Amino acid sequence: MDSSFEMTKNWLLNSGIFVSDSSDSNFGGVHSFYDEKNKEFAFLYPEITGYYASTMRFLYEHEKNEKYLHFAKASCNWLIDLYENFGGIIQGISPQGIAKKYVYSFDTAICSKGLLDCYLISKDNKFLKYAQKLNDWILSDTIENDGIIKPVKNLDTNKFEIDDKVWYKKSGCLHIKLTIPLLQLYKITNDESSLNAAKKIANSIVHFQQSDGSILLHKNSKVINLHTMLYALEGLIHTYNVTKDETYLNSCKKAVDWCENQIQSDGSIDLWFNSRYHSKSSYPIAQLIRLKILLAKLEEKNLNQIIEKLQSFLLSLQAQNIDKSINGGFYEEFGKSIFGWKKTLKVNSWASMFSMQALFWFENYSEINFEKETELLY
Repeated sequence: MDSSFEMTKNWLLNSGIFVSDSSDSNFGGVHSFYDEKNKEFAFLYPEITGYYASTMRFLYEHEKNEKYLHFAKASCNWLIDLYENFGGIIQGISPQGIAKKYVYSFDTAICSKGLLDCYLISKDNKFLKYAQKLNDWILSDTIENDGIIKPVKNLDTNKFEIDDKVWYKKSGCLHIKLTIPLLQLYKITNDESSLNAAKKIANSIVHFQQSDGSILLHKNSKVINLHTMLYALEGLIHTYNVTKDETYLNSCKKAVDWCENQIQSDGSIDLWFNSRYHSKSSYPIAQLIRLKILLAKLEEKNLNQIIEKLQSFLLSLQAQNIDKSINGGFYEEFGKSIFGWKKTLKVNSWASMFSMQALFWFENYSEINFEKETELLY
């Protein structure tokens, strides 16, 4: 019987979530999720395609299978075509077309990391060149004086916009994850401007982190979103890994302690706090497991029961189905209704990518190295 890790890997490679037909014009693109109810894949998602390229580097570094390199290059070529066609990394491509040409700072950074990861395993300078283009845009256009990031640009008006009604169209703690490609580019090129910008962004944590360790979704807000909070921590642990400044590590540990205090008896944690939304999602749990494993490795500790408890809940959302479009992937979440908690029948691409890495690190804990695996954290 395949391990949970092998099942997830098989879903990511063979389910159809990744467009693997080289004759398809969207070869290399990755769908957002598989809708089990309607039996169809959702829109092609550039941000998630960036994650996919990074996932393929992760697999390649551990297994040296050329298939992963082939898929990473296909995903990055699809992103480059998108950039050339629209002048930026737009949010998504669906059969209905593109409603508005929005370019998100966060998505751009994730795609930049995917390109850099592909460069590091392919040594093809084309991928480095385009990653630099994306990072140059981040450096020149998105960073405010206090390190907070402008969230989204409308390519039709050529202006940045903020929408108070949509959480991801506002500057938030999630943007601290933009440090990752900047730090990666610094390690490749020794460009101090990338390092300085990354530290400036990481230092913006002071505008979001509270005294109890929790991290607000937006500045001057009460809402906490577990997923975006962990994005911030992923940026901080990368920044610590490169700079060795323990300020970033301590912020990370304090927030992880807060997360541990929110764990419920079944190993779940609410996605939202101080909000009208109620759900328990797989992807932030996978994110927290990854961070817990990295911190345990850094401190030379054994895996503990908390990680096992989180993992138990995470595996309750792994799909088991004879349909290859479903089997091995991770469902998005349990949503709360008046009838109780109900599984959302969407097999989610990024939840599966985050979970696969968490499962691999769990299964291979004794062999992994903190610095190397932190660099591979996507």
